[in-house]
Formats: sequence, C-alpha cells, structure tokens
Amino acid sequence: MIADSLDRSVAATVPRDVVVVSGPEAQAYLHGQISADVESLGVGESALSFLLEPRGRVEVLFGLCRSALEAFVLDTEPGFGEPLAASLERFKLRTRADFTWHQWSMHALRSAAAVRPSPGDVAASDDPLPHQSVGQRVARAARWPLAAGVDVLMPDEGTLPDALSQAESISADEFDALRIAYGLPAMGAGVLIGDIPNETGIVERAASFTKGCYRGQELVERIDSRSGGRRILRRVRSASPLEADEQLLDAEGTSVATVRCTATVGDTVVGYALARRDAADEVHTASGKPVLLATI
Repeated sequence: MIADSLDRSVAATVPRDVVVVSGPEAQAYLHGQISADVESLGVGESALSFLLEPRGRVEVLFGLCRSALEAFVLDTEPGFGEPLAASLERFKLRTRADFTWHQWSMHALRSAAAVRPSPGDVAASDDPLPHQSVGQRVARAARWPLAAGVDVLMPDEGTLPDALSQAESISADEFDALRIAYGLPAMGAGVLIGDIPNETGIVERAASFTKGCYRGQELVERIDSRSGGRRILRRVRSASPLEADEQLLDAEGTSVATVRCTATVGDTVVGYALARRDAADEVHTASGKPVLLATI
C-alpha cells in the first residue's frame, strides 16, 4: 500500500474527548453495553470498541483503557465524548457507576514498526500511579497496524513525558495524515454515525465475538454470519487528488466505492473509501486517474 512503517520517530499533541467511567459496577455495566471484552482487560490494558445503537448501528468508535480496578478511560475524537457519556448514562438504571466527560490531550509517539516503545517508556518516573489514578493519566500502546507507538492521555495541565520530547514534533494535521496512511479510521471521518460495524473494516479489532450479549450485538452477529455485509471500508492510495464523496469506478465504469476522507503524505494522496466487497484492488476516478484499494 505504502511503506510498511514510518522511517522516523514523530510526536504530536492532539485533542481528545475523554469519558471517565468509575464505580464498583463500572466493569459489569460497560461489558454489557459496548462491543469490547471489558472483563478481559487488566489494569493498564486497552482496547478499541464501538458503542452501538440498540438496532446495531454505530454511535461512537472509541479507545478504552482500564486505569484502575474500578475505573476506565474512554477516548474519542472531539465532539463525540459528550454523546458517548450521555448514551452510556441513558441505560444505567440504578447501576453504581459514574460517567464524567472531559477534554484532554493525547501526546502520541509514532515510529518504525521495528521499534516498539512500551507505555512504561513514557510514564514519568515521578508519577507513581500512571494507571491507577482515576482521571489523571493513562499510557497505552498505539493500535496502528502499519506503525508502532504509544499514546499518553492526560489533562492539558499535565506534564509531558520526557521521552516524547526526543522525537520530531509534528502538527496535529500532520499526525492525522499519518493516521490515515498508517493507522485506523477515526470517528467522524472514516467511520460515521449510523455505519454498520461489519462494514468499517475494523470490526474484528473493535468487537468481541465471544463475550456474550451487549447493546446492538444481534446485528453484528447476523451480518458476520452472512459474510460480513455488502460493503467494506478500505484504505486508498492515489498519485492524483481525491475529494470526500468522490466516486471510484471499476473497469466497466460502474461506481464501486465512495471516498470518505483523504490526506496527503509526501506526494501521495491517502484516505479511506467505502467500497463494495467485490471491488478490485485497482479502480479509477471519473477522469480516469488510477486509485489503489487495500484492506485496513
């Protein structure tokens, strides 16, 4: 698709909406509401997850980290944290769990896949409780399939770990372009409200098929039993400009994919497109410019 990994170490600070879930019944409640296997997470471990509507469509895609035995930090793109907290709160019904929405920063380190920093590498030595302190700070391994890295989530007034200052600093926009090229689709860009989880290209990463019941599970399981749906989100690459909502065509001139988001990395345009499952790896724009499709 593109180079298999970054050729340098880079660091960026980007805004994240955070929902801290805490209380003696936080684990049990989240386990029955979201698609990730919450019960399997140890303190300091993380996962990717969906919160689905009862009918099974996507409400929010987010990261989940267990910060203590009875506390979890959920993070997502700006603008989606408040709806995430409100949706979880809506079904609580006498459950001993609290939900608080925050606007934090994510300090991200990314590097070649051969160099895999651990969360411990960026946990400050003078911070005795990097995971256990509710609402203070969590460090987790990045989930990018084509690059390695670590994310540190913390309030804006927190102290940046020294390890991040040693990497090349890039802007939030540059980081987002690298995420599109090397990482996973994000809520509000590659993944949209109302999407079918099985068509996002990441359902195997964000949903457990062994944990038991959770909100919206029936649709996920039913579509999975039918070969995963008619469409799938795919990574795109082009030497020519692409626009969101642009149609990509097959050899016969039939539209087989719709571009969702794009960015430029070097001289290459990268992005995500929702494509028919039978679409070939090579398609083209309406003007005949070639575009490559790949799995996420």
